[in-house]
Amino acid sequence: MYSFNGRFNNRLDDKNRIRIPAKYKADLGADYKFAYGPDHCIYVLPFSEYKKVLDSFGSASLFDTEIQDAISEFTGMVSDVSEDSQGRAVIPADMKEYAQIDKDIVITGAASYLKIESAENFAKRNAGKNINDVFARLKSLRAESKE
Repeated sequence: MYSFNGRFNNRLDDKNRIRIPAKYKADLGADYKFAYGPDHCIYVLPFSEYKKVLDSFGSASLFDTEIQDAISEFTGMVSDVSEDSQGRAVIPADMKEYAQIDKDIVITGAASYLKIESAENFAKRNAGKNINDVFARLKSLRAESKE
């Protein structure tokens, strides 16, 4: 599934709830997850993408404690999402703190998942970004996939 694109500015309400944009709802499905992401963001994973991650752990030996610790650390950073009757989802307090979110957020499509980050962190990360650099990185990704 590679259908998440675009960017939306949003705000948390007083109860740390957000509305996922309607554009994304059908592809997210009912059983989507919130997960800690790198660089103080929150990933929003459709269950199908989360299952791919879990399936990739399948060949890990139960006796490899380093790998098992990493798996349990990751799965411990994932939260089931439940929406209220108005379609709002609560961002858990620990994730809100990790992502340094006050009120204003940016939700960005990232192909097979969504990213939620504070508007301030988004602005800092994108300050002075050169679109040519983005395309150069994408070009190198394409070259790597052909190897």
